[in-house]
Amino acid sequence: MTDTTTTREEQAPATSKKVTITLDTANSDKRFPAYQLSINAMDGEDSGHGYRLMGPKYVGRSRNLRTVELSQRDADEIRAILDEAFPQGGTR
Repeated sequence: MTDTTTTREEQAPATSKKVTITLDTANSDKRFPAYQLSINAMDGEDSGHGYRLMGPKYVGRSRNLRTVELSQRDADEIRAILDEAFPQGGTR
């Protein structure tokens, strides 16, 4: 008989978050569009928090153009690039 019990480390966390990168349009001007790019830690479909990487401050008129959910591989690659440019122990 095979033991099918799992340890606490093997179990999925009670609340799993996902990370997304979103591209939003900040205005409706077709001639001079403004875009916002953000990275977000999502608790659910519509709840979470994020950091604006590019574009004007969010003022409530944004419209989502594209959302991409990051995988573990994406996170590892992004961390490697950030560590290369900003090694641990750097000053703020």
